[in-house]
Amino acid sequence: MSQRTQYESATTLDRKVKEINLTFYPQGTSNTAYTVAAGTLVGGKGVASVARNASAGEWLITMGDPYKRLLSRYGSIQMAAATDLQLQFATIANLGSTSSPTILVRALAGATPTDIAANANNSVSVTLIFCDADT
Repeated sequence: MSQRTQYESATTLDRKVKEINLTFYPQGTSNTAYTVAAGTLVGGKGVASVARNASAGEWLITMGDPYKRLLSRYGSIQMAAATDLQLQFATIANLGSTSSPTILVRALAGATPTDIAANANNSVSVTLIFCDADT
């Protein structure tokens, strides 16, 4: 628990902003869904699921609720060994509809999607910032 005193929270000019943070631990070529119960998804409140896509190095994040707009997205990859991988956000679907948005992310070695081996120190972290206001 932090011993620091916090005075003000962050502010935004948008209304109804929702920030969702999650970390998941890839399992190589395994198609295992990532869930909080299995201990493979950390944080993730508001996330329905994270599943490995059919393609190497791709995961589909499905949100638990619909949102009108995606304001921003950030992501990073933690690797136990020195590895040249970058996280790329690919297809983002179902914004502004009654369906929950889906976000496809991929780990790239150069321009090649690459699976991440199972390791307690190999993870993908994502921050998604949504807005539910009409304007």
